Amino acid sequence: MEALLKWAIINGATASEDAPKRDAATEESVKQKKLDPAIIDAILGKPASVQMTECLDAAENKETPLPAREIALDDFEMLAENIDNASNIQPLNLWPRIIALYQDPEPTIREAALWISGTAVQHNPNAQKAFPGLVAALTILRNANEVAVVRSKALYCVSSFVRANVQGLTQFVANDGLAIVVEAVGNGNATLKQKAYFLLRALVDEAMDDETPEELRPGKYLIDAVLELNVVDVTAEAVEKMMENKEVAVFEQALGFLCTLAEATERGKKAVEQNQALQKALEQASAVFDWAQEDISRITV
Repeated sequence: MEALLKWAIINGATASEDAPKRDAATEESVKQKKLDPAIIDAILGKPASVQMTECLDAAENKETPLPAREIALDDFEMLAENIDNASNIQPLNLWPRIIALYQDPEPTIREAALWISGTAVQHNPNAQKAFPGLVAALTILRNANEVAVVRSKALYCVSSFVRANVQGLTQFVANDGLAIVVEAVGNGNATLKQKAYFLLRALVDEAMDDETPEELRPGKYLIDAVLELNVVDVTAEAVEKMMENKEVAVFEQALGFLCTLAEATERGKKAVEQNQALQKALEQASAVFDWAQEDISRITV
């Protein structure tokens, strides 16, 4: 973990970028007769920036009926699917308002705010760079008393932020993100466990991706850090519950993570193959989840 934290510190510094300079106008634009904004809105519809602001206005108003608040945030989420709209959340100063909704008394509002955040930052470098809500999302994810669907959306938000985002990953590591995700494997419901294993596997894959320059990925440091969190012991215990509850989708993701971990580094391989509790659990799982016998055989001895 110490080596991974050192990597995060080294890579955490971001170079300041000058704002793009605007070209000087070469000639005076032709003045045109202005139309009534209401007429323009009626013909073309309101600009997305106005719609997003109005959606938040409605969602923040506690006097607005809950279904209407939920619809407003659902509309916002659809707008945030557009990469340009998502990038405009920061210039419009909407991030603080969205993140404030993480603490709303209504679970559906908390869920929707996290959903918006995850959608906005997913595969969007500009929005990822501007997003200030990682710590708040991790706090919700760590809260075992939080409503399950809200924790699930918090993990979606975190996952969208850290995937293919070096600076996001450094923040995630520095704020105990790996430990929080591993905890979710131990105390989450089936959906949360499934998504947690998916994220862990993706992070291991990205850390060892040869196509990414070494200075932009943590490599074996991330695998070592994951192992130091006793993820193999946690998984051994979790597999027993998966068999008991017939959690097929969760086991599929857990098995994929274990195979990836074992194939990533020699230390990962030893951790998986030499853990007696895990080996015993996998042997039993081979009978319960017989469709997975081939993959199970890759990591059992």
